[in-house]
Amino acid sequence: MTGSACAIGWKAHAALARSAGRWTALPGFAGSAYRSAAGEPIWIGEGTVAMHPRAVVFQRHSRRDDALRTEKIIPWRLAPLRFDRDAVLALRAGCLALATNIHPVGAAQGFAVLFTGELPAFPLHQVASQVAALADAIDGENVESAFAAALPLLGLGPGLTPSGDDFVGAVLYALRLRAMSDTWAAISRRLVDAASTRTHAIGVALFRDLAEGQSFAALHRLAAALAAGPPAQPAERLDGLPVRAAAREVTAIGHSSGWDMLAGFIIGCAGSAALSMHGPRVIGGICKEART
Repeated sequence: MTGSACAIGWKAHAALARSAGRWTALPGFAGSAYRSAAGEPIWIGEGTVAMHPRAVVFQRHSRRDDALRTEKIIPWRLAPLRFDRDAVLALRAGCLALATNIHPVGAAQGFAVLFTGELPAFPLHQVASQVAALADAIDGENVESAFAAALPLLGLGPGLTPSGDDFVGAVLYALRLRAMSDTWAAISRRLVDAASTRTHAIGVALFRDLAEGQSFAALHRLAAALAAGPPAQPAERLDGLPVRAAAREVTAIGHSSGWDMLAGFIIGCAGSAALSMHGPRVIGGICKEART
């Protein structure tokens, strides 16, 4: 049986074009919404969903459908974000404001719990020091230290996509918005290569999407909303922007994937300052004094 979709991301469209519109079950994920088309993971959804380059969205999807007519569908694709210096400064200031006052976004989960001054739940609490080291490496533009800190996070944590994949991928997404240098781009490619042996097929695909700057529309909207603010954006003024609405849209993705992506995005934009907003704190058993 063939079907038609109301929206389709460009990566899913390209994969289905190669597979003559057909998909198969993704080995190991038979009970999930993910499928395989031409060897690429795609996601089948219904109604209002978080749009992504791998998404195929139906108003109502029959599980019997095993092919899709793609020739008349215009694939969905986000325009690239390009920020000047002022926009990058606004992006950083907005992320610091979110880290300072994360509670209005919702009850923090995953790595985002670090913005409350607490440690995240098992097993993420074991790698809080790696998160701090990654943030410090971003501050110091130390790409090798960043790679060493990020590598143990890949494949770690709960969720269909592991928390560590979502977190590190969003760090790379944020660094790309900051005009990633050639050396950071090389580290990003190395982490994508490393992910192929540290996580599963869905995790690898979505991690690569984040690293390439091709991810959820909600994350794109959050970045644009933050960059539109003034470079010195106090936390109390965020209510005047669509920032919190976009942040809540991000955190609604998956079970905790959105929260982990938000945490990685904030640290990728703001570095260690995002972790230093709550006074002295304990990360991985190491007390670190607040920095400004």
